[in-house]
Amino acid sequence: MKSRPIRVHLGDIDAIKLGMHRFDLRDPYYVVLTISWPVFFALAVAFYLTANLCFALAYFAVPGCIHNARPGVFLDHFFFSIETLATVGYGVMSPANIYGHIVASTEIIFGLMSMAVITGLVFTRFSRPRSRLLFSRVAVVAPYDQYQALMLRVVNERHGTVAEASARLTLLRRTLLPNGKTLRRFIDLQLERASTPVISLSWSMIHRIDEQSPFWGTTAADLERDGGMLIASIKGYDESISASVVARQTYPAHNVLFDHEFIDVMDQLPTGEVVLDMARFHDVAPVVRVVT
Repeated sequence: MKSRPIRVHLGDIDAIKLGMHRFDLRDPYYVVLTISWPVFFALAVAFYLTANLCFALAYFAVPGCIHNARPGVFLDHFFFSIETLATVGYGVMSPANIYGHIVASTEIIFGLMSMAVITGLVFTRFSRPRSRLLFSRVAVVAPYDQYQALMLRVVNERHGTVAEASARLTLLRRTLLPNGKTLRRFIDLQLERASTPVISLSWSMIHRIDEQSPFWGTTAADLERDGGMLIASIKGYDESISASVVARQTYPAHNVLFDHEFIDVMDQLPTGEVVLDMARFHDVAPVVRVVT
């Protein structure tokens, strides 16, 4: 069976995998947790109806095994199966002989097990910790402490804090080897501050571009030509949900703006309160150079 191309989302860009199947039935747990909610509920309903259909056929195959079920009426047996699987038991219909009791007992055990599994899967899907760390849409290269610096910023969208946060910034770019072949390499970029005790408002990730930096002498055209891409990641402990979280953002070359700087979004009121203007969080402006 020929496999279809699989599209994998890597932040703002997509990759395509060939020679693989979209769903691997050898790993059903992963499949169930990664499908969308509409598909998950559709599969759950389909499983529920199919199970009831099978047990209804078992009841229907032996006429008279269910009290008050009209002979030859399949719907009566189907609805009795639904009531039995859900352990509702309205009392109108009931097993009439040993065969009916055996099938009903089997269905009750099956129902308890299957409902426990589905409940666990729903809880797992809901309980997976997700970060609400928002990265700036673009990264900028702007003057910083007598050098140029690559900068991006992140903010916690929850009204709480992320404790013991650590950040990592990596450059992915094509490199020409001596034999003429091209290799895509991951290059870690050193940050001015790679960790912080707490993220409550905004945090800027800054990589100073000096002689030791892979960005030294790089222009926007160079980054575009080499297929450059930045990968920023942060992990920490979200105190709001009491769980460890990981957030990641990718920046293709066209989202790295040279000679631009972020608009300041932090201000302090006369009362001493700090104000964070989220409406301008992604805003940038060209660097104004003073000619002397």
